[in-house]
Amino acid sequence: MQRLFVFLLTSLALLTLRMDSGAGRPPPVHPALAGLPVELVWAWERPEDLRWLPANVGVAYVASSVLLQGEDAQVYRRASALLLAPGAPRVPVLHVDMSWRRPPALSEAQSRRVADELLRLAAQANRKVVQLDFEVRRSQRPFLARTIGAIRARLDPSIALSVTALASWCLDDYWLHQIAADEVVPMAFRMGPAQHALRARLLQQGGFTRARCGAAIGFSSDEPMMAVREGRRYYFSPQAWSAARWQALRRAPRSTIPSRL
Repeated sequence: MQRLFVFLLTSLALLTLRMDSGAGRPPPVHPALAGLPVELVWAWERPEDLRWLPANVGVAYVASSVLLQGEDAQVYRRASALLLAPGAPRVPVLHVDMSWRRPPALSEAQSRRVADELLRLAAQANRKVVQLDFEVRRSQRPFLARTIGAIRARLDPSIALSVTALASWCLDDYWLHQIAADEVVPMAFRMGPAQHALRARLLQQGGFTRARCGAAIGFSSDEPMMAVREGRRYYFSPQAWSAARWQALRRAPRSTIPSRL
């Protein structure tokens, strides 16, 4: 009996080790992501003239937004002008909002509507990468995970699926190890009351160390830049981009705030 008990404990430990090892192993790099620029600017829903961007900098732009409220899923396609140089690397972004006044039902129909719209946007991706920007509460995570899985199952295998993530999702509140996205972009800005402690921690460990969170990172032009190990950088700006603002961001030493322009 004692030998059987020891055998069962050993087997359980080995199984746990395998599971932990699998969860800690980063997924293979999707070929489309391997060909994507290492720097991209986020172009939100506002007029943007980005024809001055260097040829090796891509643009992840909000192409559509979906508002989930009650049983509805309302789609709003981009209305603001977006001017890009011919051939500029483009990553269409689908931004999803949820109503607080009329909390969404999080139904299969709403999940399917989000997936339908993102698949429509995939035709605009000249580098075969699309991105989903969708923040959820803890109780809503299963809905987001199901939606990502449904998108990945229907998306052409040659097209990579990128998703944004709260910084906390890639730190102590990590839950992304099983989602079906090809790239996770943790946003190292607007990190809430604990932002200074989180920034110090990220600097100390060289960035996000979780397996699904170490290939890309998001920064904002009005918050401290950090010297981290992540390969791809996405840059957000609360104001319309300009060549001067881009140059200020590029010149700013890590961990300092570039001057406002």
